[in-house]
Amino acid sequence: MNIFTFIKQHRLATLFVIIAAGLVFITVQNRLDTNVQGTGTTELPAVSLITAKDYQEQKTIAIENGSVQSLNQADLKAQMTAQIIAVSTKLGDSVSTGQVLLQLQNSDIKAQLEQAQARLDELKKGARPEDLALSQTAANEAKSALINSIDDAYAKSDDAIHNHIDKFFANPRQSNAQFMITANVGASQVSLQATDTALAKVIAGQKYGLEAMFGSWQSTLRSINQSSSDTEIESAVALAQANLQKQIDFLNDMAPLVNGLSNDNATYKQIIDGYKTEFSAARSTLNGSLAGLQGTETAWRSARQALDLKLAGASNEQIRQAQASVDALRATLARTSIVSPLSGKISYINGRVGELASAGTLVATVVNPGGLQVKSYASESDLPQISIGDAAMIDGGAVGMVSAVSPAVDPQSKKGEVDIVITK
Repeated sequence: MNIFTFIKQHRLATLFVIIAAGLVFITVQNRLDTNVQGTGTTELPAVSLITAKDYQEQKTIAIENGSVQSLNQADLKAQMTAQIIAVSTKLGDSVSTGQVLLQLQNSDIKAQLEQAQARLDELKKGARPEDLALSQTAANEAKSALINSIDDAYAKSDDAIHNHIDKFFANPRQSNAQFMITANVGASQVSLQATDTALAKVIAGQKYGLEAMFGSWQSTLRSINQSSSDTEIESAVALAQANLQKQIDFLNDMAPLVNGLSNDNATYKQIIDGYKTEFSAARSTLNGSLAGLQGTETAWRSARQALDLKLAGASNEQIRQAQASVDALRATLARTSIVSPLSGKISYINGRVGELASAGTLVATVVNPGGLQVKSYASESDLPQISIGDAAMIDGGAVGMVSAVSPAVDPQSKKGEVDIVITK
């Protein structure tokens, strides 16, 4: 029993698929002689596909239940919906195997393919020196922005707490801090205190604790600069975020005391409202500072990661994905050409330049009473790898070409039909 070998090859790029099938060549030849004028079939036990890459890795893709049939004509259908831009034949013309009969619009697919190929080539070659320089500059700028954001977080915290929140306390930076507003009303001075004395005592203790935080935070900032390591920068960011969150939590705890301040006297009420406005502004400042710090940290990490990828070069997985994208676009591009799978005469042609060809519609028929084809079936995972126009070779000297590929698999068998016309 001989081996039926299928080599898959696109016109625009080399992609080989080898189909191995058990064919007894002499037996098949004898049967073909008797069936060439009819519709008889010769059962094939199996057909296999392997890509050139898989062939090198000794992998196979099985296609089962193949059969050889006599072929009177080839009905060619559009594999996609697109505008017809060229019709190279007319009714009654003699055509040869592989001849393009109609051409569908494909400029957008070509553009996508060029971009995908350029991306693949770039990944294979690795980063250019100028790209590395740009990535390094971007990483340095992102680091500078992050250091500035850390410094800004301290400055805004200092302003929010010491220039706005201190006003709510007597002895605001001492251990005996007390929640109390002191206001000048005319020639006299009045004090407004919280009604919840227990909470006011807790808040006063937290306020004094913030002073120790500011002291240690400021000493840490003095050692952070552009030459600091990534680890040092990460520690400084974590400290700044923790300190900002501590202040935000403090103000959230303090909010009930501020909101509880009230007085029926119009003058006192106006003073209290002014304090409440300052409190609200301080909270907004701290929340905005934390959000800004998190944003610059994210930008720094992204820039650093991009630089690391440039320095490390493309991974095998990235190259594999890029190659898969190129292969898929090449297969799509091949479907824009309606190619005759056999030599014969045009018995039907349907399409004019400028018209829209719909996917699945019959656009041309080529007649050859002496033609032969192999009908086989591919699995759901293998079917997308096969395209119309792919070449086939049969042990013993015969040559063929894929003439039809089912657009979907059978829901029961989970396989799709693949027709291969024997051209020689």
